[in-house]
Amino acid sequence: MTLSDADIQAELERLSALRMQMLEMHPFWGYLLLQVKLVPALDLHRFSATDCLRHIWFNPVQTRLLNAAQLGFVLAHEICHQVFATQERAGDRDAFLWNLATDYAINLIVADITVPGGKEWEKLYVIPEIVIPGYGKSSVLLEENFRGMIAETIYEHLRLVEEEEAGEGHLGRAPQMVSFQLPDQQGAPRQMPNILDHQGGIDIHLPLDFTVDMRETLQARIRDAVGAWSASDHRGDLPGDLLLQLGLLNPPQIPWQRLFHRFADAAVARDDYSLARPNRRYQAMDLIVPGRYQETLNRVVIALDTSASMDEEELCDVASEIVDMMTLVDDITLIIADAEIQEVVPFEGLESFLRAGRLTGGGGTDHVCVFDYIAEHRLNPSLFIGLTDLGSCFPEQKPPYPVLWVTPPRHAEAPWGQVIALPPKTD
Repeated sequence: MTLSDADIQAELERLSALRMQMLEMHPFWGYLLLQVKLVPALDLHRFSATDCLRHIWFNPVQTRLLNAAQLGFVLAHEICHQVFATQERAGDRDAFLWNLATDYAINLIVADITVPGGKEWEKLYVIPEIVIPGYGKSSVLLEENFRGMIAETIYEHLRLVEEEEAGEGHLGRAPQMVSFQLPDQQGAPRQMPNILDHQGGIDIHLPLDFTVDMRETLQARIRDAVGAWSASDHRGDLPGDLLLQLGLLNPPQIPWQRLFHRFADAAVARDDYSLARPNRRYQAMDLIVPGRYQETLNRVVIALDTSASMDEEELCDVASEIVDMMTLVDDITLIIADAEIQEVVPFEGLESFLRAGRLTGGGGTDHVCVFDYIAEHRLNPSLFIGLTDLGSCFPEQKPPYPVLWVTPPRHAEAPWGQVIALPPKTD
């Protein structure tokens, strides 16, 4: 179907009106939606797509088939991808399963957005399941059994189901690679070749590579959106519990990416590319993309002090910093220790371990056993990070690799290495 310029403009105005309605009814979501540009994209295979920061592209040929409540669902869905940084959290997970998991999580959130002042069951938006000429029915991912789960948990469930099916059917979906054009900043067509369409019924998830500046911009935007919600006397919906759970309301206090670059630059005095260390972000798409030598550190060993001298709040503070490191380092080994080593967690099990919150220990503190373990197992880290209050025993000699101590505001003196103290809490 061909649309006239007037038809496209009319659809853009309809989306803009819905954006203002969202700002009035739900200031948190509306504020975030105001920060992105709505761009018509006639070549798009689905209702919409987003770069998770600056743009939401929509296909007016398809969106004009939706009523206002269905179109509002689509816009809220795209904003959720930005709020929850879904593509950044993907890591090296299977792209198809991760796309399904994020849509399952997001659609339940959007489906629960209510009409302010109305009954609890009075929902503002409607699931956009319609028949699109030439494409068939838009089958939206919605499963009540996943209610209350974050995307990471849903992903693990889908992965187990996929293994049980033994490749028989992609969980009832038929993913395919598609190519299309999206207008760039100047409106010129930008070719998007071989993009995964996970058949989620609403959008195409674009492969993205967030920079540290982009992440900081998004986190600041979320905090401003919370401020807009507060200024409106808490009108409308705020997914506060989920934002806290994902660490988006209280982001890590240490700029790990810049810090790691500094250590990496010192360790490797060249800026080169190597297939020996491929970029893990693209491996889920079966693409071997060379990784830059100084793009990340090769291996980081983290020792988490769970002794009685570290209280629960301090443990939560330092543990939250680990989550932010995970996408920035090629390999992390986490050593949990007090007076002795309690557990060693490899990179593959790190995320699930942290989310489970299993921190054992509570005795005295002795870092000698930690450095002995590193030497005995020949871990040879590019950087050692000790999360501790430094009330511990240490080897007499400094190890032959860089050492960084991350401590609470009040801490003992370090025997060697660099110390970064987390700022004190403010009321």
